[in-house]
Amino acid sequence: MDKLDIRDIEPELLEEMKKIAYARVNAASDDLIISVGSKEYSKKELLQSISDGDEIGLEIIDMQIEFLRDMASGEFYAQ
Repeated sequence: MDKLDIRDIEPELLEEMKKIAYARVNAASDDLIISVGSKEYSKKELLQSISDGDEIGLEIIDMQIEFLRDMASGEFYAQ
């Protein structure tokens, strides 16, 4: 899946995708830290980015949706 382009996604669909990604990240350990480039993001920062729909938030949404698509298609299990 290519990077999300907020201009190509209907606002209602983007909100649903945000909810899914938010719930999945929120379910992770409070110690969660993700490194992007040279910057580290805490769980709290990731949740805020998802809510705001900023660049990092859209990356996290994209990763979560891609993972779920791969699981649903069986591609995740084939690897």
